[in-house]
Amino acid sequence: MKSIHLKNIDLNLLLIFDCIYREESITEAGEKLGRTQSAVSHALERLRNLFDDPLFVRTSNRMRPTPRANELAGPIQMALKNIQDVLIMPSEFSPDKLERTFVISMSDYCATVILPPLIKELSQTAPHVRLEVLAPATSDAQRGLESGAFDLIIGNRDVTAGIYQQKLFDDEFVCMLSRDHEEIGETLSLEAYRENLHIIFAPSARKDKLENSLRKQGIKRNVALQVPHILVIPQILKGTPYLVTLPRKLAEALDVTFLRLLKPPVECPEIPVMQYWHEALNNDPAHRWLRKLIHIVI
Repeated sequence: MKSIHLKNIDLNLLLIFDCIYREESITEAGEKLGRTQSAVSHALERLRNLFDDPLFVRTSNRMRPTPRANELAGPIQMALKNIQDVLIMPSEFSPDKLERTFVISMSDYCATVILPPLIKELSQTAPHVRLEVLAPATSDAQRGLESGAFDLIIGNRDVTAGIYQQKLFDDEFVCMLSRDHEEIGETLSLEAYRENLHIIFAPSARKDKLENSLRKQGIKRNVALQVPHILVIPQILKGTPYLVTLPRKLAEALDVTFLRLLKPPVECPEIPVMQYWHEALNNDPAHRWLRKLIHIVI
């Protein structure tokens, strides 16, 4: 049997074969395809050489297919239909029918703020969507997006070409402390901020924007404890003289009635929270829908 390599095939030949088979005429196939009779005849010769068979034989009033042509007709029609299906624009996107897992890299802070309203919305509008949340990558964030390891990264990263980004919100720092703190009243003075014991919420080992800002102002906190996780902090603050400086949205998400929030007596930087994705996913309907949903629920 003659070996045929796909790289040597002009797929237009399959379209011409199908049209000749349906019309049983070279002339009518040409009219249907908008080609001259000469061009269709030339294509038929190439098909005959390709399949090593006459394929169509002229009779008094039509082009009669050979047994080999009858064998090829069904598979070629199916192949053309599959190609057509690929080229057709997808139907209207329906979140309620979407079955897909999205991998998102985000910190405890972002997860605490974003996941509760996001999951609530997903449970109502897209119950078959699954999220896999991973801790922020220690490696290059851009590489994670380029490789497809993450569908989204939420946080604040330095990225370059090929990565899209959108701001979700700007957060601000607040001080959180026990509601019955004996030394601090309705406002927090700079002296009290310097002298009281602090808990440092440090999800990573690197110096954050707050620490850099305080250093520039010549302010050093009296640190008693540094922890990478947020959930333990409220229980430590309860009934102790400690205080912690952390993002407002994170503090409010904890929803702990025995704690209170005060404005810091120091200049604190804003906290921009972004979502990042690779350009390969920019026009994907499902990914675009998820990005929009995240932006809306915050």
